Amino acid sequence: MNYIQDNAESSVRSMLREISIRQGLKEIDTIHATERMDTGDTMRLALTIDISEEGKEHCTFDFEGTDPEMYGNCNAPAAITYSAIIYCLRCLVDSDIPLNQGCLKPVQVNIPVGCFLNPTEFAAVVGGNVLTSQRVTDLVFKAFRACAAS
Repeated sequence: MNYIQDNAESSVRSMLREISIRQGLKEIDTIHATERMDTGDTMRLALTIDISEEGKEHCTFDFEGTDPEMYGNCNAPAAITYSAIIYCLRCLVDSDIPLNQGCLKPVQVNIPVGCFLNPTEFAAVVGGNVLTSQRVTDLVFKAFRACAAS
């Protein structure tokens, strides 16, 4: 199992390097992306990719500036955002690897408490598992300039 996770980690690190070079990013660079829910609520992502040291490539997903939790049920627990991130990373890796926790080893995530991607315990979250998670996926792919939301 350790080998599978190490391989996933290495694959994600290589993908970060390849994407950075292909997009002409600096060794440490930040890409900003924004998506809106149908309700008008906005999620923001600052994706910082650091490829300054080969074999130690990593990135930070910072959702600072995402709107506060909603009155409705489209709030999503932080685990949903992590799931969307790991899904996107696995999609972006250009090799056949199983989806596993190793994909997240080179990743740091900041989701401010109280935003609709990390709501308090009193917020409704039922629709966040489907509707909001799809928008998070669109947001991550947009930041990587991998595809257009549809």
